[in-house]
Amino acid sequence: MASPTLTILIPCLNEELGIASVVREYATAFPHAEILVVDNGSEDQTAAAAKSAGANVISEKRRGKARAVAHGLAMIDTDLVLMVDGDGSYPAEGAQLLLEQYQREPVDMITGIRSAQDDVFRPMHQWGMSIFASVLNFVFRFRPLDLFSGLRLFSRRFYQHVPVLSRGFELEIELTIQAVDKNFSQTEIPVPFRNRAHGSASKLKTVRDGLRILRLLVVLFRDYRPFAFFGTLSGALATISLVAGFTPIAEYFRTGLVNHLPLAVLAASLMTLSILVGLVGLVLEANLRYHREAYHIQLRKFRAPMQQKTARSYPRALAS
Repeated sequence: MASPTLTILIPCLNEELGIASVVREYATAFPHAEILVVDNGSEDQTAAAAKSAGANVISEKRRGKARAVAHGLAMIDTDLVLMVDGDGSYPAEGAQLLLEQYQREPVDMITGIRSAQDDVFRPMHQWGMSIFASVLNFVFRFRPLDLFSGLRLFSRRFYQHVPVLSRGFELEIELTIQAVDKNFSQTEIPVPFRNRAHGSASKLKTVRDGLRILRLLVVLFRDYRPFAFFGTLSGALATISLVAGFTPIAEYFRTGLVNHLPLAVLAASLMTLSILVGLVGLVLEANLRYHREAYHIQLRKFRAPMQQKTARSYPRALAS
């Protein structure tokens, strides 16, 4: 079987100082790969530097890493896509490890687990990554070793069938949850990590992007685990209803009268709302199951070009 074709996808914003060296490094490590740089509305000479280094450059004016990646994926038609940040923090040797792992054991997504000295990672980011990984494990029963790694290898089956609906640095967590929810195969391996290009600055804002990621987790919890999400809300409302209704109920059994009428009305209203919210969760869960079944049936029909060649040659091999 021929080697899989590969595109190296590099989304970047204002990375004039480092993008040329990243392009040259990856071009040397992967001489047969196409290098596609998505300039995400840079205000410096990022696009010109990438072109001068030999990359194909396209532009996505709408700011946001996820938008840049989605735009780039729409332009790609290779067996594999290697996504890497344009700041120079991921050495090409780590990307080679991902490709070697795929050749040994093909899966839909391989994530590079960043390994570096402690001074490369900001303490708040390490703390935040741990919290978000714990939340993801609690909600989706999957604990990634590096939730926000920007070095990932995608199969054609994965990148052509996974929607990207986020806008910015929520991209990595969305890709992970999509893979878990849609039952794509994935693995993680350690890769080297280093400081970004000298003089360049991170675009990540700890508080702002942390809140965005937290919001995305809540939205994905609602969309992909509707019964658990609305069931939790229903349980909370039912608990409040029972607490509010304890006094009127106890009073009624003791005296036969209900003097705390507002509490009784509040308790009854909350219990009714709890039942309605629980039913919403049941309906959405049933609807989601239907769409998951349709999605997997459709995915089963997918054949990448390499798979088509193998399928065509397989009967001849049996005949011989």
